[in-house]
Amino acid sequence: MQIHKTDILIVGGGPAGIVAAVTARKNNPKKKIMLLREKEKEVIPCGIPYIFNRLDSVEKDLLSDKTLRLNKVEISVVRVTSINPAEKNVTLANEKHISYDKLILATGSKSILLSIKGINKKGVWHIKKDFEYLKTFREAVLKSKNIVIIGGGFIGIEFAEELSSIKKLNISIVERSRHCLIKTFDKEFAIDIEEKLKEKGVKIYPGAEVQEILGKDSVEFVKLKNKKIPADLVIFSIGARPNVYLAIDAGIKIGEYGAIKVNKYMETSFKDVFAIGDCAETKSLLTKKYVPVMLASTACHEARIAAANLYRKENLIKNSGTLAVFSTEVSGVMTGIAGLNEQKAKSEGFDIVIGESEAMNHHPGTLPNTHKIKVKLIFSKKSGLLLGGLIKGPQSAGEMINILALAIQKETTIYNFDILQIATHPLLTAAPTIYPLITAAQAALTKLLNAKTEN
Repeated sequence: MQIHKTDILIVGGGPAGIVAAVTARKNNPKKKIMLLREKEKEVIPCGIPYIFNRLDSVEKDLLSDKTLRLNKVEISVVRVTSINPAEKNVTLANEKHISYDKLILATGSKSILLSIKGINKKGVWHIKKDFEYLKTFREAVLKSKNIVIIGGGFIGIEFAEELSSIKKLNISIVERSRHCLIKTFDKEFAIDIEEKLKEKGVKIYPGAEVQEILGKDSVEFVKLKNKKIPADLVIFSIGARPNVYLAIDAGIKIGEYGAIKVNKYMETSFKDVFAIGDCAETKSLLTKKYVPVMLASTACHEARIAAANLYRKENLIKNSGTLAVFSTEVSGVMTGIAGLNEQKAKSEGFDIVIGESEAMNHHPGTLPNTHKIKVKLIFSKKSGLLLGGLIKGPQSAGEMINILALAIQKETTIYNFDILQIATHPLLTAAPTIYPLITAAQAALTKLLNAKTEN
């Protein structure tokens, strides 16, 4: 039996695996680090919707190996067939073995497919993080006319927005919920996104479920309860599930949502085995409940924690929980959320107060290319803590959601916003007199103080 040895072994070459490798190197300059991945070329997952128009190719959506090579990480393109945590080695498809001192699982997720009649017909596609598959997929899309996207989550609406820019294509979204993205954004924000898509010619079928995909050999129609939608190509975009088959076979414990169970240091049920990213269990920072959040930003956050803890004996870095910060862009309008939306905060039993504000992103508002920013902040009435925030505005407002993310993580209260110190500039930001993060908090504070006065 041929055995290769390494100190730190990472299984998975996506964003989580790369960040884990680089962080491990920074913390352990003399250790041998190896990264295993199944494909020669890895794509950037979040860039997949944009391979059709903005990027204009799959080749422009590739993850670079430059950072790994600069950090002297050995890369091996091979499939892992089994993990043996007791003996601290993995078996490869070529029947070779690699022994390790520390193992990080970053095996990601796989797209979900529904059990629908006709799903195996020619012209039915789903989202795969596979370079060769995506090249063929892109070619098929550009040869199509009528495209139906099943699922109105982030990937679904981003596909629709991108493809709607290609004039010959007719795009439809079938969404089971009453609105696209309603599980993430409050209703008014979700409706705004839908309206932007409709302006671009996208047809949306909310509250609908696909009953069958019709056609002799290839797709011809998508059948709903009371309607048939013409289609020569169907894209399934209904979410993903953790890729945990290696962990299950190895006897590693699986958590509530089907991901690998980890503690606050990202350790699994086996000593010296860590799990990060989509394959690992995630707990909410605010509710402390397990949540099926799969984001590259979350994966990278967990990767930094796990890789920093590999050889630490004290002052271990803890994962206090996932905040879940989302953002997307449709027709030049950014919509983002950090923490809980109004609906989720109420369903979790929080007594809340809400502050809203609107301001132009330049001052004065008569400057060219000036657009409105809308902010909605959700605070706990009892503690005054910021629980969540939603922002809609031009691309320049995109980083504002990260300000709110930091504010939540640092337990900022409704009172702190009054003394928030900011940089402003006529061409870059809203006016300092009406900066929307501050005025939204002030609006909430006014409600809170008035309620106390009445009582």
